[in-house]
Amino acid sequence: MKILHMPQKGTLSMVQDFWRNTMLALPCLSALAAPARAEDVASFYRGKTVTIVLGVDPGGTYDNSARRVARSLGKYIPGNPNVVIQYMAGVNAVPAANYVYNIAPHDGSAIWGGTRLAPFEPLFGNANARFDVAKVRWLGSTASEVGVVIAWHTAPVQTTDDLFTKELIAGATIPSGDTYLYPNALNKLLGTKFRMVSGYPSQEPIGIAMEKGEVQGSGNWSWSGIPVFHANWLSEQKIHVLMQLGLQKHPDLPDVPLVMDYARTEEQRQILSILMGMKQFGYPFFAPPGVPAERADALEKAFSDLFHDPEFLAEAKRQNRGSGMATGAEMSQVVAAAYALPQDVIMRARDIIAVK
Repeated sequence: MKILHMPQKGTLSMVQDFWRNTMLALPCLSALAAPARAEDVASFYRGKTVTIVLGVDPGGTYDNSARRVARSLGKYIPGNPNVVIQYMAGVNAVPAANYVYNIAPHDGSAIWGGTRLAPFEPLFGNANARFDVAKVRWLGSTASEVGVVIAWHTAPVQTTDDLFTKELIAGATIPSGDTYLYPNALNKLLGTKFRMVSGYPSQEPIGIAMEKGEVQGSGNWSWSGIPVFHANWLSEQKIHVLMQLGLQKHPDLPDVPLVMDYARTEEQRQILSILMGMKQFGYPFFAPPGVPAERADALEKAFSDLFHDPEFLAEAKRQNRGSGMATGAEMSQVVAAAYALPQDVIMRARDIIAVK
């Protein structure tokens, strides 16, 4: 691998069904597709390079995910091309998605990789998101993600109940990023008292800021990274894990309350179901529209095969990211269901996540 630097229901059950139950009933769409012309595909890819255009800076969990994919994906693509990463950082990986969708070659040699929020940017009215999630070829996601609210051991906030009565100064990247978006939404929806300090380039500098006393915690930290990269925070009891952000509890955290438990009204449950559902596909990838069908099929199958690779699975387990892998077909179904929600539910969610 090389790295290149450059009928309307309007109820909770309707909203949650597509997140919690859709995947149980997914058809195996790949079985319906015509068999790929394997030799033609192999001839195209042999000796070529497939570029993952990654919409984040180097370092962090998204980059780690893409690197793991790049190391092994080529052996599952017919013709065994080299796979490299090109960095194109921008807000929620939208510029990279725009580039792959509108500018990059649509011949199967360019793949987008980015944030879990990016597939929902058009849904929430981002005019800068110039891509159609219904037309891309979703290839898969390497893991789901559970976020956690954490407070440094010296912070005035020490318990989950404190989040509703005391201010927690939380480090964040940019207002549209998930380290700002989620605590901001919880403030407006549930009445928590986060005060976000934005401007940090990524999650890791926020951790350094906590250690230095610049901020007191985080309103959304990826749980999977803490035992791997910050195990001492747990062993030395330097942080308090106060709340889980997701639809279901992580098995590592059975005693940490889930954000869904704090919804008091039907509207709150509906909106939380949408916001937390965005974490279902934590590390997504797509190919642009227009890729010849046999190559697009081969790329999607390569991801599916990769997710059964013993070395890939072992590495994911070592990094605490061994659960929640999803195929492209699964992603397509669930993303489509989100966009099919009633407009009033979507508009309420847009208002909650808006920075005001």
